[in-house]
Amino acid sequence: MKNYISFFSSLFLLLACRQPASKPAAPDPQKMAANYRLISSFKDSLQSGDMIFRSGMDEVSRAARSFNRKDTSFSHCGILMVENDSIFVYHALGGAYNPSQRLMRQALDSFCNPAENNAIAVYRFPLKASQNQKLQETVRAYYRAGIRFDLYFDYKSDDKMYCAEFVFKSLNRAVDSALTSYVRLDTIPYGVTTDDLFLHPASRLIRRQNFIY
Repeated sequence: MKNYISFFSSLFLLLACRQPASKPAAPDPQKMAANYRLISSFKDSLQSGDMIFRSGMDEVSRAARSFNRKDTSFSHCGILMVENDSIFVYHALGGAYNPSQRLMRQALDSFCNPAENNAIAVYRFPLKASQNQKLQETVRAYYRAGIRFDLYFDYKSDDKMYCAEFVFKSLNRAVDSALTSYVRLDTIPYGVTTDDLFLHPASRLIRRQNFIY
């Protein structure tokens, strides 16, 4: 198990910290505009506490997808928060993409960036109002605490978290640990994977969108 975690963290560091070999081709402006219109078309259906997933097109994302348990559709995830008529994504991201390594608060359009991702999806857990409020408080508390990205993908540590771990632990705290039985500490992949979240029986799809290229 330790060898697996060490391999994954080493692979992540190798890919995330490496500079791209060549500059990618500039995206088609008309197609990018169409993709952003697609994102805007479902913003009204989003709620604070929703889970959002994306499928990146870089090497780090391809590696991350390969470590999902069953479904390799998505490489990264976060939690949506509606704040003053704007929508933000709170998510744990590391490597050269986030030099501070601290939990990020990113505008929805920037998180979804169709120039870097080919698909997104939003899922929702059936939370009571009190549970959703607790979830929001938990997410903001983690953000204020400056939780750092866990380069070693160690689920047992709480001072550092990887993306799926942050989403899961935030939800699990909101429901008073009712989701704990879904954590896998006895097998590979270890802990919680991105697909564990959207494949959960209680997780409901709100929108899945492939971008135009």
